[in-house]
Amino acid sequence: MTSAITLGCVLNDARFTFWSILRHGVRARAADHGVTVIDQDARTVEAQVEMVADLLRRRVHALILGPAHETRAFAQHLELARLARVPVIEVDGGILEGYVSATVRSDERQGLMRIAELLTAHLGEQLCIALIAGPHNHRADILADALRQWPRIRIIAQVVGDWTRESGRNRTEEWLRAGQPIDAIFAANDPMALGAVDALKAQNLAGKVVVVGFDGLPEALRAIHSGHMLATVNQEPLRIGRQAVDVALQALRGVPVERQIFTPGELITCDNVTESALSALDLLPGIMHDLIESNAERQKLQDEIIAAQRSTIRELSTPIIPLDARTLIVPLIGAIDSTRAAQMTHAILEAIEERRADDVIIDITGIAVIDTGVANHLVQTAQAAALLGAHVTLAGMSPEVAQTIVQLGVKLGQLTTCSNLQTALELARRRHR
Repeated sequence: MTSAITLGCVLNDARFTFWSILRHGVRARAADHGVTVIDQDARTVEAQVEMVADLLRRRVHALILGPAHETRAFAQHLELARLARVPVIEVDGGILEGYVSATVRSDERQGLMRIAELLTAHLGEQLCIALIAGPHNHRADILADALRQWPRIRIIAQVVGDWTRESGRNRTEEWLRAGQPIDAIFAANDPMALGAVDALKAQNLAGKVVVVGFDGLPEALRAIHSGHMLATVNQEPLRIGRQAVDVALQALRGVPVERQIFTPGELITCDNVTESALSALDLLPGIMHDLIESNAERQKLQDEIIAAQRSTIRELSTPIIPLDARTLIVPLIGAIDSTRAAQMTHAILEAIEERRADDVIIDITGIAVIDTGVANHLVQTAQAAALLGAHVTLAGMSPEVAQTIVQLGVKLGQLTTCSNLQTALELARRRHR
């Protein structure tokens, strides 16, 4: 029954309208199914990783993730999710392919091809265009490739913004100061496109240089209606969010799901902007309700965190995830100093005693540097765990870390090492037979 299911949802920066609408789609669809959603938004990769670790500890049944641009940081947690049979659905990504059960996103290539066709129909086949790309994103490259069908089109510049309106304005101002001839500007999302419009307005060039964006956000629809933008592509974030919940529930029921699920993108121009704006208007009450409810939930959560701040910090610094009744997994990420290493030892020994665990796997895949103090703490942890009847295995040993340990002359003693988490788990299973 779906009423007993809890979905974990970690999306990207909620300051962007796209993610607010997508979150509303997740929440609305989950409500349709009577499913609980624990949703959070993250502005950094580090925050995303911590939130995913926290949701796994809370035993959510499935995860919905916004795209992460540092796959190594996520790899160990996504491997844990797989072992715990927690489906992971990536939305608006494709970056975590190979690590997730499915990816739900709009058909960007189709939308960008339609933009290329629109530009040539509107301006002719001889034009100068500048492209503002987004970090870790290929929309500008895809459009550039599509425009090669028209050899007389010149791509005079391609730069990278940071998805914000300010970066779109800054990049456009730089081009205008350089005096480059520009007939059109494509920005990889609507906020950057609106920034380009701002810069053109300041130079009385609004409407004289064509601007095209991507996302179909309400602010862009107003710009299209006023003639300041030519077009945008509606990725339908509401539909992506709803689809992600449906796919997660299918995976939980054991129904095979497609690894790549595309939603159709809609090209929005002055011809259909009114209809699209009315659809966007329909979303506002639900989004406002979600924001108010979400803020209340966040305030409650903040109060709980403040009340137990010290224990929470210790837990986040040493996440301990029980894989089964006999095995604990400790995924470590980031820098480890002597203080954190001592806390780690204490937390692991407490968990062994509390859960009567036989095996502890410390996964150091996310650790780039290890020194003598940390290595000695690991050895001491293994020795203390042995006194409690548990075996410690060190997984994710990289060649660099192995070489450092040898150079430091640290003797690992009773500490078993494996190159990856999967091998460590196989060894633990053999010991349990």
